[in-house]
Amino acid sequence: MNSIVHNAGTLHPATNPADRELIDFPSRLWINGRWVDAESGKTFAVENPANGQIVGNAPFAAAPETTAAVEAAVEAMNGWRRKSPIERAGYLTRIHDLLMEYRESLALLRMREQGGTLEGCRAAVDYAAGFFKWFAEEAPRIYGRTIPHPDPARRVRIEYYPIGVVGALGPWNGPLSSVSKKLAAALAAGCTFVFKPATLTPLSAFALAWITDQAGLPPGVFNVVSGDTKAIGQVLLNHEKVRLIAMTGSTEVGQYVAHEAGKQIKRLALELGGNAPFIICADADLDQAAEDLVWLKTIYSGQVCVTANRLLVERSIYEPFVERICTLLAKHKVGMPDDPQTTIGPMICPDEVTRIKNLVDESLAAGAIIRFQLPMPVDIPADRFYPPTILDNVRPNMRICNEEIFGPVLPVLPFDNDAEVIRHECDENTTYGLAAYVYTQSMSRAQLYADELDVGILGINDPRPITPATPFGGTKLSGIGREGGSEGIMEYLEARLIGMRF
Repeated sequence: MNSIVHNAGTLHPATNPADRELIDFPSRLWINGRWVDAESGKTFAVENPANGQIVGNAPFAAAPETTAAVEAAVEAMNGWRRKSPIERAGYLTRIHDLLMEYRESLALLRMREQGGTLEGCRAAVDYAAGFFKWFAEEAPRIYGRTIPHPDPARRVRIEYYPIGVVGALGPWNGPLSSVSKKLAAALAAGCTFVFKPATLTPLSAFALAWITDQAGLPPGVFNVVSGDTKAIGQVLLNHEKVRLIAMTGSTEVGQYVAHEAGKQIKRLALELGGNAPFIICADADLDQAAEDLVWLKTIYSGQVCVTANRLLVERSIYEPFVERICTLLAKHKVGMPDDPQTTIGPMICPDEVTRIKNLVDESLAAGAIIRFQLPMPVDIPADRFYPPTILDNVRPNMRICNEEIFGPVLPVLPFDNDAEVIRHECDENTTYGLAAYVYTQSMSRAQLYADELDVGILGINDPRPITPATPFGGTKLSGIGREGGSEGIMEYLEARLIGMRF
């Protein structure tokens, strides 16, 4: 794969594979097809979460730059929505192809600003690129329909048209894939886009802006503004021309965004927090279940919204299954992301390490015990990593079982029957509804959980049922709307009824 070198403002594929270490995408605001600095001239540092080294600086923009980005998107909207779906699909296809061409450089960039292993970051680029390919295919499938009318002299037609300018807010844990889900669907629908990346991981968004420019995307269709979260967010929430707010983040921030957006009745697409149970029935394939669980829980050090947050194991197999996962976890290695032997990298920042440590300490004080904890190498910064940890003797009412951990810690609880699990998940633990996982070889038990669990994503013997072709999203406080699949493009479309009498 080619890598990217930045010389005097011009990017080009590197000819020497060793030059992949020289990645330097533009770190400037992308507004109306131009790279610009923040009006204040201020920047903020982006740190490598593994060691605290500065990997880049991003402009610290505020309201004026965001307003300019929205106005550019408004200006570009008329031309973009009038392009045929086939034309829009062509742009999306070129973006996909460029993402794959520069896959290695993008993966290295993501590793440095987010901390995942290089293998995991390559997979993240593939996942992000897949949305542009999927929605390139979906764009020509925005079908209307004709509805019969009781009066034979009349016809009723339903057509779909783009909702307008989209204001989007991204998370730090999916700096490329999260924006790609939203942007690909919005562009396919005919919308223009203003994106505010997380301040911890803004560099991937600038790289994507460069990719879209190389693909020939018209000025103003995609804009990236980094900096003052509150000031940028207020412009997106208050500007009357921004018709939809698309956000991935915490439930608390999502509640605030929903409240503020409601003042102008803006449409919302919110992917928020989760608290996924991983349910192991006695008749499950225990070896496969253990492998899937450990993979799901350790990817990106557990900093994934759909990861397993709690392990529920049928009591008759509780001890042997917990031993299985402890044995598998013991084979992993915590370390620097650029070490090929590393399977578990850093947390995103020291504050997250402190938060998780406090959560575990609180659980231990309440009676939980550490069943397993992977030893930490002595040559890595202890304040930036947290080891995979299994907590036993936990109770359902502990805080660690009722809020998103977002780290490599797994509380384990036994259960006696399906009714007990369903009662707890549906009647007592009703806050979140993003994902759940059930392992059983019984079709009737699988169907029971599918019928009863109130979640947006359910994996039956499957730790990753998510692809660009499937709808991603949750219920209850886990969000509103879906990303991906044929459902994903509908978030960015309005339905218009056209009645005709002859």
